[in-house]
Amino acid sequence: MRAPRLTLVGVAILALSAVAGVAALPVLPSSVAIHFGVGGDPDSFVAAPLGVLLVPVTGLGALLVTRFARAAGRGASVPPAFDSVLATFLAYVQALVLAYNLGARFDMLVAVVPAVVTFGVVAVVLERAGREDKA
Repeated sequence: MRAPRLTLVGVAILALSAVAGVAALPVLPSSVAIHFGVGGDPDSFVAAPLGVLLVPVTGLGALLVTRFARAAGRGASVPPAFDSVLATFLAYVQALVLAYNLGARFDMLVAVVPAVVTFGVVAVVLERAGREDKA
């Protein structure tokens, strides 16, 4: 099975996100925040090495699932463009988490909500475009 170009773009984005996290490891605290409550305060912490690799590895897993599901003919077909959009969204979240753990203080909810809305709109547009292609 040959991976679509946009899937490879997604893999590259997630790899760069992982590299950025690993590069930041020496200056990160030993325990990093990875989840934030509705009030914007961190409510879940993990060891820094796990924290910097969690999002990129989870994203790579998601890309594998979307490609293997399509190759196996299971579930709905996910357009390859979704892979790069998902990877971009996850890299953005990773960047916010790294910035927070490096001392930047901002309202995480305000920073994430526009990206979530954009991701949702793009996913719906891609899904509708896929339906129109089949018609």
